[in-house]
Amino acid sequence: MALDGIILSKVKDDLISHLPMRINKINETSSTEIVFNVHSNSLRTNLVISLHSIYNHIALSNANYTNYNEPSTFVMVLRKYLTNGIIYKIEQFNYDRYLLIHIRALNDMYDEKEYLLSVELMGKYANLILIDKENNKIIDALKKIPPYLNNKRTILQGAIFTLPENQNKKDPYNDLDIDFNESLVKQIQGFSKQLESEIRHRLINEPYEHIIEEIKNAKSLFVSSNNEYHIIPLTYLNENYKEYSFSDGFDYLYYSANEKERIKSVTEDIDKFIKRQSKHFETKLIKLRQSLTDGENLLDDKENGELLYTYSNLEQKGLKEIEITDYDGESKTIKLDPKLSIKANANKYFNTYTKKRKGKVYIEEQIDIAEKELEYFNALKEQLDMASYDDALQIREELIKYGYLKKKLNHKLKKQKKINLYQIKVDGYTITFGKNNIQNDYLTFTFGKAHYTWFHALNYHGCHLVVDSDKPSEKIIRLCANLAAYYSKGRYSSSLPVSYCLLKDVKKIKGGKLGFVTFKNYKTIYIDPEFDSNLQISII
Repeated sequence: MALDGIILSKVKDDLISHLPMRINKINETSSTEIVFNVHSNSLRTNLVISLHSIYNHIALSNANYTNYNEPSTFVMVLRKYLTNGIIYKIEQFNYDRYLLIHIRALNDMYDEKEYLLSVELMGKYANLILIDKENNKIIDALKKIPPYLNNKRTILQGAIFTLPENQNKKDPYNDLDIDFNESLVKQIQGFSKQLESEIRHRLINEPYEHIIEEIKNAKSLFVSSNNEYHIIPLTYLNENYKEYSFSDGFDYLYYSANEKERIKSVTEDIDKFIKRQSKHFETKLIKLRQSLTDGENLLDDKENGELLYTYSNLEQKGLKEIEITDYDGESKTIKLDPKLSIKANANKYFNTYTKKRKGKVYIEEQIDIAEKELEYFNALKEQLDMASYDDALQIREELIKYGYLKKKLNHKLKKQKKINLYQIKVDGYTITFGKNNIQNDYLTFTFGKAHYTWFHALNYHGCHLVVDSDKPSEKIIRLCANLAAYYSKGRYSSSLPVSYCLLKDVKKIKGGKLGFVTFKNYKTIYIDPEFDSNLQISII
């Protein structure tokens, strides 16, 4: 699944058909993906430029891209120079994997300036470079390359911009004198191994000129069932395929894949924080429980003090232990501090008893707190593993709300948007669920009705789920239980218990955090969790 120069030439033609385009906003959705919100006479949409080493591409997109809250320095530079600029020309040379986007914009003095944006989609060398067109100098780049890494092409601020090296290959449409005994990729501009495989497969029954003519006239993206794609059907794969427009095709191929990168950009720091907190409370619990064990002999300390008081008339010091008779008439050896008298040792045992008694209560309280905190962070860890980009942002805001993370000085929180939930409609029933604490709390105590049936994986962290009925069918009960089990920590278990009851029987835990509840009058069903890819899950 790779973009070659031939595909890129068709994407370029598609983009040119909408010129001129005005750049309204520039957002960074991950460290390798930049989204230009653009509009022209014919459309208002997003221009997505992905510089991911595997998923790199450029295309128009109607998908919903959430703004990454902390833009990089490079994106701030793009905003400074290109916001409200006009894209008026797009070029590609020699069907290579880069585009030169010509942009006209006003500078700080309201003078018109021209810039180039070099979109280079060359696998792990993918890059985005902003150039001052007047002096051909680089203003900034996503990936900077100093001379000691590449002495032929330096990419640094102030360096002279040069195009990637020309490979001196044949024009795919005008030079049909091809040696089929040699690699087509090495001979023809814009060819990939994938396209060569398709052409050689077709040559058995079709002349080369006809294949090239089909490529020349292609205006769609054909995606096979294994997600390989090109501008003509890849028949050599023997797979089913679908035809898409370029924008719809790239959304289908890359939106979900790049979503992982977008999530990573948001979750990388909170994932480390959550794991660190979990480890902290695990270690704390071990120490607290050991302290509690050490304090269990407090009654012995009290008895030793009382016994020593019976011998308090003995004032001698220097004894390391004393053997006396306890209340049961048994002989007992009590250790002493040789620096202290018998009476002083008795007082020492009483003081130790008092401290341990008070300490036990405190330790038990701390164990309870640590257990709840560990449960909370383990739940967040599971939610983060299943989170979408927006879900991950909500987890971050939850941690800020509870004071675990500090709000950065330059971090402006957006107004609380409507809380999204996930929904499925089956057989006249509506099933709705959440995937993090904020969504679960909203679903259970705001969205749901008292007569709805509520589901949750028993003894596991997971989603809250409701179905809009107090008497759902057996099929719906099993479907809801399966979803509740799948979106829980126990998704890989077998015979997972899932509890369900009327929503009116679910209550918040007093003083507990979001998403933690108690429930009564429930039934339990056992499920082997399995995800049904045919379910149509929508976001509401």
